[in-house]
Amino acid sequence: MDEMTDEAVMKLEQVRGHCPDCGPARYADVVAEYKDSESHDAEHGTWSASAYRILQCGGCKSVYFQETYIFSEIYEHGPNGEIKYTEDITYYPAPAKRRWPEWSLLDLESGMYGLLYETYSALNVDARVLAATGARTVFDRASELLGVDPALTFKEKLQVLHTNGNIGASELANLDLLTDAGGAAAHRGWKPTLEQLSTIMSIVEAFVYRNFILNAEVKKLKSQIPPRQQRVKSESAQKDRPPDKPGTA
Repeated sequence: MDEMTDEAVMKLEQVRGHCPDCGPARYADVVAEYKDSESHDAEHGTWSASAYRILQCGGCKSVYFQETYIFSEIYEHGPNGEIKYTEDITYYPAPAKRRWPEWSLLDLESGMYGLLYETYSALNVDARVLAATGARTVFDRASELLGVDPALTFKEKLQVLHTNGNIGASELANLDLLTDAGGAAAHRGWKPTLEQLSTIMSIVEAFVYRNFILNAEVKKLKSQIPPRQQRVKSESAQKDRPPDKPGTA
């Protein structure tokens, strides 16, 4: 690397950005930047300005894209009367609205993993109807893997899972809500809020984790715990034992 390149790297501007891995408000180096501005109405002096940046997170070194947009008529007044323009900021990849659970990286069945991936992808681009129906589809696939007849209705599947011991009474009620929410999104034009969708995802995550991850980990742990030692009576205790009565074995 020549001196000019070394100097350019040392003088990289830093901004705060939303790293797709570390989260919001993280310092990042501006690897490349392009700025553009446009005059919309010369008579009234309206204008807009955009900045396009390739950023590299100062922590994990992930590379992502940031676009900022300012319009002259959207601003706030500061404490001393100064004008502070409002920045509209977008990122690619879009910031995750819900992070993948750590256990999702474990060895799930490929179809299940694919459905979870598509559901989280829909959630993170704010396709909430698709995410809600996706959560119900994840449950549908999971119940099939647990041996439930896929031709049954959702309520029948829940009853079979409850009878087989895969879910308890409280989880049955939660999953009934999950399947109803997915049906409302798919067939009744219902669009959940992010808070409602977070609850839906918590229900399906708990069901998948307990049946496909936790149960396997519990079985593995059980096989690794050494068995209890049988208690051996001491020799002195044997001597102090009263003699058996005549005629007893």
